[in-house]
Amino acid sequence: MEYYSMGQIYRKIKPAAILDIGAHHGYTVDKLLDYAPGAKVHAFEPTPQSAAILRQRMSKRPNVHVHEMALGDKTGMTRFHLNVGEQTNSLLDNVTQSPYEQVLKHLAEVQVQAMTLDDWAEKFEPQGMLLLKADIQGAEQLLVMGGKKTFAQRVAAFYTEICILPQYESQATFCEMNRIMVEQLGFALYDIYPCQKVAPGGAAGFTDVMWVKPSVLPLEE
Repeated sequence: MEYYSMGQIYRKIKPAAILDIGAHHGYTVDKLLDYAPGAKVHAFEPTPQSAAILRQRMSKRPNVHVHEMALGDKTGMTRFHLNVGEQTNSLLDNVTQSPYEQVLKHLAEVQVQAMTLDDWAEKFEPQGMLLLKADIQGAEQLLVMGGKKTFAQRVAAFYTEICILPQYESQATFCEMNRIMVEQLGFALYDIYPCQKVAPGGAAGFTDVMWVKPSVLPLEE
C-alpha cells in the first residue's frame, strides 16, 4: 500500500512537507492526509478548471497549499496539452497511436505557469526534508531534471506513476527513471505496485513506483 508507506515515512522523519504534483481534484491529497494527518501539503495542478476545483475542495484544509502550476525542467510559461480525459492532460504531446487514444485526444493547448522543483523549493519551502508524489503523465523525467539538487539533498521518497505502453512523446520509461534515481541521485527502489492492464489483451499499461533514500529504510513494521 503506497499511501501507507508514505505515512510510515512521514511518521519516521517528520518532513517539512508533502508535495502532490499533478493533484487533479485532490483525492490523493485526501488519501495522503489519511495516513499523515496534519501534514503540510503543497498540491500542484496546472489545468485551470481542475485547479479551481482543487482550491474549492481544499478551502477548509489550512495545511494544504494549492499551486496552479506545473513542475518541470524549466521555469516560465510553457505549453500544456488538454485532452478529452482531463486526467491525461500533460506537458508532453501525445503519440500518434496509443491504446488510450480515445481519452488522449486533444481538446486544446494552453499556456501555463511552470517552475523547476529546485526553483520552487528554494522560494516556497527552503528548509527540511520532502516527500513527493507525482502523477504527471509521462513527464516524470522533466520533474527530476528540474529538481536534481532537491532530489539529491532533500527528497526522502518519490512515489510516481510510470507509463509502460506508449502514451506521450518522449515519455519517461521505468528503466530510465530507475537509472537516474538509483545511480545518479542515490535512491533505492522500494516497490513496484500492481500494473493497470489494458483490455482486452491484458498488457501492462502503467504502474506506480516508489523510490526511497536508503537512510530512511527500513520502514517501521
